[in-house]
Parts: sequence; C-alpha cells; structure tokens
Amino acid sequence: MTTQRDYWNRFYEDAARPVWDMDRATPLVAEVLDLALPLGLRPGCDLVVPGCGYGHDAVELEGHGFSVTGLDFAPLAIQGAMHRYGDRVTWSQADWFTTHLGPWDGIFDHTCFVAMDPVRRPAYVDACAEHLRPGGFWLVAAFHDVQGRPAPPHEIPMAELRRLAEARFEALHLAEAQQSHPRRAGREYLLVARRR
Repeated sequence: MTTQRDYWNRFYEDAARPVWDMDRATPLVAEVLDLALPLGLRPGCDLVVPGCGYGHDAVELEGHGFSVTGLDFAPLAIQGAMHRYGDRVTWSQADWFTTHLGPWDGIFDHTCFVAMDPVRRPAYVDACAEHLRPGGFWLVAAFHDVQGRPAPPHEIPMAELRRLAEARFEALHLAEAQQSHPRRAGREYLLVARRR
C-alpha cells in the first residue's frame, strides 16, 4: 500500500489538500533549527525534505538561508509544490529507498518517516544515513500519538525511535516538541541526530 506511487498520488488528485497538509510550514521548522544550529548545522548547507508534499517546509527552510531539495514519491505532490512555489527550491520526484540521492548536509523529516510502514523503519533509517554526508543531520518530528486514527501516519514510541536512530546516528536531542501546530500539540517529539 504505502510503497505504491499511486497510493500517495491519490491524496493529491484534483489539487486536493491531504489531511496532513496545514497549508503552511510546520512551526517545528523554527524549533528544530533552534536546536540544530548550535550543534553545527549552518545556513547555506544542503538540506532535503523527503515526503515534502506541497513543499511548505522546504520553502520555509530556504527562507532561513539553506539550499533545499523538496522530494516526494508522488508526482502530483511535486507538481503542486512547483505550482505553489516555482523554483525557490529544487523539486525532485524520486523514491527515497531505491534512488541514488544526495549527499546532503541535513534531512528535515516531518511526515515521511512516520508515513512508512513500521516494518520499513530500519531500511528508512539506513537510507537517511546513505543520503547524508558524514556528520550530516537527521532532523525528525515524529508522532507518539495518532489519536487512534488509521495509519499513516504511524506513531512510534520515543525509545524505539532512539534505538533505530542510534544504529546509524548519534542522538543529540530527543524530547517532546514545544511548538507543534495546535492540531498536533502534545503528540509530537523532535529528534536531532548526527550521522556517525
């Protein structure tokens, strides 16, 4: 299901706004940058936003001085991002798992990791590490509570996220998010991790 391009494309048919799209960047962009900049992430670095959807977070990061690639598996998502934002960032329709991508200095991951079937999580973490330069950052907002809704997104306990990340990354910060969108308040946490 979630490994099929058509599955994801259906969310964007007829220029629809998927349920997870907030029609603007997540407020967590600012919070995660406040955490990552003192740890060595610098404006001008190359960042990627996998599962970028309509590109709100990618464009917000570009506004903070980063060189950004917005990537999505669904062609209609990328078309919608290009329609909304033009060429402010580089847009790429690609498969995170099978395409040689990057390398980048950082990954901003707000909805892609939690959209993956939980059995694919270890492979997803490996792909993140492979797409980063040594010392690159994986910046993740993950759900620990999806309020009983059918997946995706899939919730993940904090301890499991730490265990998965530490196979390839050094976890520098993992705690409850403080600046979530009101619809997500109290249900997300942030991970800032550095590739080993």
